[in-house]
Amino acid sequence: MFGNPNVRADGLFVRGNTVNMARTALNQKALVRHILVVEDEPLLRDLLAKTIEQAGFDVSTAANAADAKRVLKVSDPDALVLDIELGPGPNGLDLAQVVARQYPSIGIVFLTNLPDPRFTGVNGKSIAKHHAYVRKSVVHSGTELVDVIEAVLRDRVTKEYRHDLASNRPLAQLSQRQLATLQLVAEGKTNAQIAAIRGTTVRAVESMLSRIFEAMGIDQKASNPRVEAVTKFHTSRVASQ
Repeated sequence: MFGNPNVRADGLFVRGNTVNMARTALNQKALVRHILVVEDEPLLRDLLAKTIEQAGFDVSTAANAADAKRVLKVSDPDALVLDIELGPGPNGLDLAQVVARQYPSIGIVFLTNLPDPRFTGVNGKSIAKHHAYVRKSVVHSGTELVDVIEAVLRDRVTKEYRHDLASNRPLAQLSQRQLATLQLVAEGKTNAQIAAIRGTTVRAVESMLSRIFEAMGIDQKASNPRVEAVTKFHTSRVASQ
């Protein structure tokens, strides 16, 4: 008559046990770390999400910066796995600036094809020291990606996870200005157009190109060193894809 209403005749808990189990599951869910994957290529985005989920993380995905901002408003990710080239609109570096300003506790793993941020026209030192920057071609397994994420979450990022600082990365020998000038050449701009864009003279552009060709090991007496330089520029961008 005065027995515990939550205990069956065989001594097993019923209602109380169910409530406790639900609470435990809820608490465990809250403790699972949450990763937001921002990648514009659908197949790769899905693959990354599945790989990270299999490692025990909760995962949300976004195809571009605008989608990512919406996810950030309704979720509380511990870190982002972020591509830089996200198609039309803000790129991954733009999004990272917003995250650093509004959500400074969120870690960032840049997962990209670009050898370093200079290829987008920004300063090569724009990546915070506690963020990771890895090239897609160098990450050969899900385990390696999870290792990078763990390093960021635990604030243990080393040079191993900063491919943008590697001395052997493509076109590392070029300065920021030289790389920006080479990018204009790759876009088909003439020396006169480059001079107008950079606010300098055609002679100054010619001198800059001469130093660029020399740094790239291109024979300036060849039939067309400009074409060779542009070819190397494009190859450096896709070599890690």
